[in-house]
Amino acid sequence: MTTFTNSRQAGHSMVELVVVAALLGVLVYAVSTLSVSGAESQEYARRVSRATEVSHDLIDQMRTDLVSSVRTFGNNTEGNENLDVLDLAGAPVPLSGLRLPTLATGESLRPDTSSSEITGNSLFFTKLAWSDRFVCSSANEYYIDVYRWVYYYLTPEDGGPVAGRPIGLNIVRIESEPLVDAAAIDRITDLADQREVLIHLSTATPDADGDSHPRCEVVWRRGELPSVIGTFRQIDEASWTLSDSPIDPRQDPWQVERSVDLVTGLLSFRHHSVATNFARANFGVGRYGIMDTTGAGFPHGFEVQVVGPASARQAVLHLVVSSTNRRGQWAWNGVQVVVDTHDQ
Repeated sequence: MTTFTNSRQAGHSMVELVVVAALLGVLVYAVSTLSVSGAESQEYARRVSRATEVSHDLIDQMRTDLVSSVRTFGNNTEGNENLDVLDLAGAPVPLSGLRLPTLATGESLRPDTSSSEITGNSLFFTKLAWSDRFVCSSANEYYIDVYRWVYYYLTPEDGGPVAGRPIGLNIVRIESEPLVDAAAIDRITDLADQREVLIHLSTATPDADGDSHPRCEVVWRRGELPSVIGTFRQIDEASWTLSDSPIDPRQDPWQVERSVDLVTGLLSFRHHSVATNFARANFGVGRYGIMDTTGAGFPHGFEVQVVGPASARQAVLHLVVSSTNRRGQWAWNGVQVVVDTHDQ
């Protein structure tokens, strides 16, 4: 008996092939989407980790500086006048409208109110650079403290703060030339001894412990206003005495010079920015200061409060850093530290 095979049952219809192809396409799309999503998640996690690392590095540097602080400058006559004589020539331009914190003697950490604002967005203080022990030929021994001013401030970068994006600010650290403690120099009543000490400081000879330090030119009376004669005095190498007026080529009127180190933004090579006022609310910008988006804005992602009496101050630093990577979600991290400090 002859058997006939139906050719339509030997393969698949066109409709079936189209359905199978469509299903395969959906599966391929789903798998590839999951793969891309996973890769993007890993990249975002990496950027968040890096933002965390960068913000902690910066705040640790500030904390290390503040541990050696002997005087914190606030938003008052003393603080602003001293800041005016700090030489910023050649350094990144400060963001306009920067504000030092108010020294809130009877306050504790708190958000600002419209009638009582204590938050600043810059940090300016004096730190102990080193203590010098020197023995004169008379066998008299003297201890001389030497200070440096340190200033942290915001500078606009990459177009500055712009509505709609959280980046556009760098943070700069300025360190001044060494400043010799005037009180220690003035306590040396023996003029021959004082002359030897001034020569030692100006020529940077090793101290009694064998340690060498940078040369010093300026003697500074801590706590006085720059406008007061004698607040700054220069070591006159012609007579090895102290001059109330700057000696050429030093600028007149007085300016406290920067350290010779090249000054750049601390985030310049880290591909990050201090977060601006235009970051999303969950970034936590403006936790303490009252946010102002007019002009250059205030406070952005760097907030400073200095609270408590002079003998037991606390400096509160709040920093929010954002990655400058514009792909996907903005990666950011906020960190806060309280540093115990005091004014001498």
